[in-house]
Amino acid sequence: MNVHLWNAYNPKKISVEIRQNLKDKLKEFIRNNLKKYAMKMNIQPTRLYEYFIWQKALIPLNVLMTLSKLAGISLIDMEKEIIQYKHLFVPNKNSVKKPNLPIKICPYFTSIISHLYFDGSVPKDGKGTYYNQKDRAIMQDFVDKVKFVFGDVQYSIVKDHRGILKCRVPRIIGEICKSVYGIDSFGTFDSRISNKIFRLPKEHKIAFILSAILDEGSITYDGDIQFGVSNKRLCADVQQLCSEIGLNPGAIKQKKNNEHYYFYIKDRERLLSFLNLFKIKYSLINIGFKEDRIRHFFKLKKFPGRNTKEAANGRRTKILQSLAEKEKTVNELCLELLIPPRSLRRHLSILVNKDNLSKKKRSIEYVYSLE
Repeated sequence: MNVHLWNAYNPKKISVEIRQNLKDKLKEFIRNNLKKYAMKMNIQPTRLYEYFIWQKALIPLNVLMTLSKLAGISLIDMEKEIIQYKHLFVPNKNSVKKPNLPIKICPYFTSIISHLYFDGSVPKDGKGTYYNQKDRAIMQDFVDKVKFVFGDVQYSIVKDHRGILKCRVPRIIGEICKSVYGIDSFGTFDSRISNKIFRLPKEHKIAFILSAILDEGSITYDGDIQFGVSNKRLCADVQQLCSEIGLNPGAIKQKKNNEHYYFYIKDRERLLSFLNLFKIKYSLINIGFKEDRIRHFFKLKKFPGRNTKEAANGRRTKILQSLAEKEKTVNELCLELLIPPRSLRRHLSILVNKDNLSKKKRSIEYVYSLE
């Protein structure tokens, strides 16, 4: 499924650069009747001089379309000659060069849309489209997806005041995203998943959900998969998409004294099957380190604990032996010993109470060590 540039966004707001051969062809076409063609297009003759005679400025797409039709050049052939486009009246640095036209509506495109919903935006103040991300590898995947869909997109990546990476791409990328997918807003509190997204094929919905989990999901070493945002209606939309692709989402809940809404994804096996499929077909779409956690959950399932005193003593002995090497967190012990975090916490609590262990707070988790 493809969309032509003039259907992707308002052609009156796009300016383009075209290959020299088409410029020269149109130059010859209007040379002797320049005023007549300017009148037909309702623009000043000086503009046609600037675009096609002097060739010193990018051409508004609607002007190029009209003149191409008058010259008997099909829009499809005209589009093949576009080598750059940008938002009208913005600097050339905010442009797409060597564009992929027509634009292919593929799962990578839908993944970009998801990122803009949950960790990005197209600000109403007219500034460039942006995406925030802590992980540099995930940010690079985002950039690669944008280039795969649009072409040689000019972009910048800087750290904000919180130390979070912020990638800015030209405003026109965000406007095309909104237009093609029928989105009114990417705002935190007023955005909704558009009807066009709900009508997309299943692979697109999977791409959207995986990218949403990457940005706003959490997966514990116990295998709990939670998605949450501060927009209740948007949360409900994501819940519906999860249901449509068979992930069996739970009911939406609200955190106490907090405008945060969340639900749990119950079908871990199906989520893992989606990850395995996309690793082959769409390798840029993933859930980052969270995939390691869900795979670890399935490892834990292969080693169920026995509910006996001997088994409990055996696990505590392993915990003490591990902590004799160095201090560790619950998650670090979970990865090493293949003991579920809930069980580990129970054992650690008993060991601490017996004065065998001490614990101290490190960042958001506790570190356990032998005294």
